[in-house]
Amino acid sequence: MNNLAPAEIAVTLQYISTLATLEVAVPKTSENLDTESAAAWTHNADEMRDRMNLFDNWRRRLCGFLGVPPGPALAQAGVSLVV
Repeated sequence: MNNLAPAEIAVTLQYISTLATLEVAVPKTSENLDTESAAAWTHNADEMRDRMNLFDNWRRRLCGFLGVPPGPALAQAGVSLVV
């Protein structure tokens, strides 16, 4: 990060800000785990998965922008094989 241009630092900070917002939203999904339906509103049963996928996607994008490979927690296929 010491070698980034000012414009690259600005973009990196935007990624970090977005990631922070998405990361905070993931635990909040537990507040709705007990609700399947309320009046006309129906809880998205896949909300946690959807939020984690969005969060992981943004983490991959940050890695791509910085030119570093994503770590094993961001495996593309969702399955890692260790030999």
